[in-house]
Amino acid sequence: MKQRVFASKLVMALLAATLLPAQFALADEAADAALATKVKAAIDANPTLKAFNLKVSGKNNDVTIEGNVDEGLQMAEVGAIAEKVDGVKFVFNNIMPKN
Repeated sequence: MKQRVFASKLVMALLAATLLPAQFALADEAADAALATKVKAAIDANPTLKAFNLKVSGKNNDVTIEGNVDEGLQMAEVGAIAEKVDGVKFVFNNIMPKN
């Protein structure tokens, strides 16, 4: 009987241990999405930049911005806005200017 109880507890402990990384991954994904949303909102606060409908994604406090703008100055402006958002560590500015 004691062996069965011990075995049951051992199985439960192993199951719980395998679920922990998944919980952390979900929390990280939520934090990444929240950061990307904050950056997108900061960019979209500028009506000129909002018109370009740039794509923003986040991973581990880094953000990637993709899309097209009309000029190189707009590309630089987007990067500067993103860098100022609280929580952003690094900006991958993959925007392509048309001119």
